[in-house]
Amino acid sequence: MRIYDLKLLIELSHSNSISLTSERMHITQQGLSQLIARVEQELNVKLFDRSRHGIKLTEAGQKTVQKAKEILEKYEELTSELEILNQQQTFPVEGDLILSHSHVSGTTVLPKALKLYKSRYPEVNLTIYENSPYETIALIKKDPRVVGIINFPETYYQDDEKREWLFCPDLEYKEFLRNELILCVPKSWALSKQQMTSVDEIIELPMVYYETSQYGEIITQMFRQVDKKPNIFLKTLNNELFRQTILDGLAMGVFSTHELNDNRLLRERTQQTSLRITLIYTWASSGKMPMPYQAQKFLRCLENTTKMIIE
Repeated sequence: MRIYDLKLLIELSHSNSISLTSERMHITQQGLSQLIARVEQELNVKLFDRSRHGIKLTEAGQKTVQKAKEILEKYEELTSELEILNQQQTFPVEGDLILSHSHVSGTTVLPKALKLYKSRYPEVNLTIYENSPYETIALIKKDPRVVGIINFPETYYQDDEKREWLFCPDLEYKEFLRNELILCVPKSWALSKQQMTSVDEIIELPMVYYETSQYGEIITQMFRQVDKKPNIFLKTLNNELFRQTILDGLAMGVFSTHELNDNRLLRERTQQTSLRITLIYTWASSGKMPMPYQAQKFLRCLENTTKMIIE
């Protein structure tokens, strides 16, 4: 079994569709079906149940995919370590990197990407600014050395006026993640199903709020169905205070699916409401000059981190 086979099995487990997987992974449906049959024969188990609705992992298939993810993670660790070793011996990465990002990205992908980057390239002098996406775009326009992480609600990309402003011809963009933001309430509130789905009732409840302009825009989008302002209990920029206020049952708040998956306590002590919004995370750099080598490496770390989040 090859590494590529493992990647195909993992993608199949996500899509539950041979046609979708063949399209995404650039393989024919016949070739994908033959691969499944070959792997099943090799392992002497049935990995997928097939029906007119698609394919579904069997119990053996679930265990196989879980092990495939572990093997793939170890393989990527090995290739990364060998790449670092080779770079250190030939072309060490040094110099400066200036990164601008939003507060929202600082609670999702950025911390792990930074840790990975500094472990690989300790000689790089990293300067980080926390700005709104609009400020990040303006900063890159002003100084082409700057790179940034911007994120906007998916609805912004369907608005011609906002889209024209966001996608400046002087910049280059690369989407790397879509992640849901979900309004969560403390389980101790014991809300009924009707309350959990009623926007009019939910907006009256106390809410902890990140004190940034972008967060205000996100909450406005989330509650756009009603002509009311949220009942703000607390505004803060402190991530720990934000989480603890919700865990203590004092207020509700918005978390990304990544935060919820990454924090067992948040999952166990909160309930997800029906209010949610998709954020699109995009890497932005100047189109007036080649992307700095240091920035290229950071983007690679960011993409590796994103893969781990998705899987």
